[in-house]
Amino acid sequence: MGKAAERLKPLFYPNTVAVIGASDDPVRLGYFYLKSLASSFKGTVYLINSRLAGREILNRKCYASIREIPESVDLALLIVSAHLTLDVLRECAESGVKAAIVFAAGFAESMGEKGREVESGIRKISEETGMVIVGPNCLGVVNVSVGLNTLLEAVIPEEPGKISFISHSGSLTDLFLTLSSKRGFYVGKAVSSGNEAATTLNDYLEYFIEDPETGVIAMYIEAIRDGRKFLKLCRSTTKPLVALKAGRTETGRMAARSHTAALAGSAEVWRGVCRQAGIIQAETFEELYDLAMALACPLRPKGNRVGIVTGPGGPAVIATDACEELGLKVPRLTRESRKEIGKILPPFASTLNPIDLTATALEDIGLYERVLRVVVSDPNVDSLIVIPPMLKQLVDVARVIVEIVREQDKPVVVAWTTPPMLGASQYIEALKLLSRNQVPSFFMPERAAKALLAMLTQTYIEKKKKKAETV
Repeated sequence: MGKAAERLKPLFYPNTVAVIGASDDPVRLGYFYLKSLASSFKGTVYLINSRLAGREILNRKCYASIREIPESVDLALLIVSAHLTLDVLRECAESGVKAAIVFAAGFAESMGEKGREVESGIRKISEETGMVIVGPNCLGVVNVSVGLNTLLEAVIPEEPGKISFISHSGSLTDLFLTLSSKRGFYVGKAVSSGNEAATTLNDYLEYFIEDPETGVIAMYIEAIRDGRKFLKLCRSTTKPLVALKAGRTETGRMAARSHTAALAGSAEVWRGVCRQAGIIQAETFEELYDLAMALACPLRPKGNRVGIVTGPGGPAVIATDACEELGLKVPRLTRESRKEIGKILPPFASTLNPIDLTATALEDIGLYERVLRVVVSDPNVDSLIVIPPMLKQLVDVARVIVEIVREQDKPVVVAWTTPPMLGASQYIEALKLLSRNQVPSFFMPERAAKALLAMLTQTYIEKKKKKAETV
């Protein structure tokens, strides 16, 4: 176990959690946190509230102070006002608490010099005692594998996945987890880091680099406090790194300062950082999840040549343009492949690339399977975009795609043209079938093309980093 993994283990894998500020009032946060832990957390939960000492809330005894807890506490949740934070943290430190989450706002992001002084006090406690302190002004952490969840508005994945997420924004952490739950490539761990008075982005990044359960690290970043260490950490790993940097404009930088007291750099600087560090850059938040999902796919394209198989014709044109504009190629298939496809499809169907199955595919789903097998095995094709019909046979097409992916080593991505609100039950069933088998899918071909580019870019990044290790 590395140093970061050992230090942050009590935060992500606590055996005991103390809720300081627990409440018996169902409308207060102290009750919500307790209820969330009571329903899913696999460890022991203790309640702290001097006003309610001796009473039971959700079948758990409430204590007056953390000093009264009969065993050591790994993680403390501080649901207290900003002005009480330092006193409570000192009490936690004296009681041997290993990690704490400070949820309250009202520090450097909004209270100026006074807030910075309090954050300096938080940092001092952490440095003197070794306590891991998340926040303040954050929503905390999630570890699906142990049922730990302090993000009350997020839809939590059904099971742990390989994506880990670091975010300076609590609400965007909620959203990222919810996207993960709905689209199927699951987040396993997440942290909303807030103002980072003590534990910073670099600490979480180092932890996830060492964490064997993390396959992809996604980040929403408002500021990097130690750029040199950040670059060193990013260069040290071949795990895929994908990030969305906020505060790229002057007005955005002002917004970042008022949100988490962050100092943000320019767009030009950030692009340079990504090139040097081997980070795949997302331009929008939804793209951040798209790319993280694509990079969680175990397959990588060996080159930039893309095959496109479609039922609807228009989306194939969009897919072709998107690929070519991104530097991906849509090559002509070999003569042998075109001849084979010509035997399968009617004379009016295209046997070039993209391959348009026409409406005939709606009458015989076997056409999809036969054509896909020809295209995916073509030596001129490194990866494949499949565009299913609008509403018909979505689950059947998904089954065909899954079977083909199991048999070969080229990545296949799906580009839905069906708006999620239409054919909802079929769409959701097909989506889950694909994601369970690690086939990424996206709404509209442009996003599928960007995902393939990210997968190919990651191949180059990994080769470059491995080569640098040997020099």
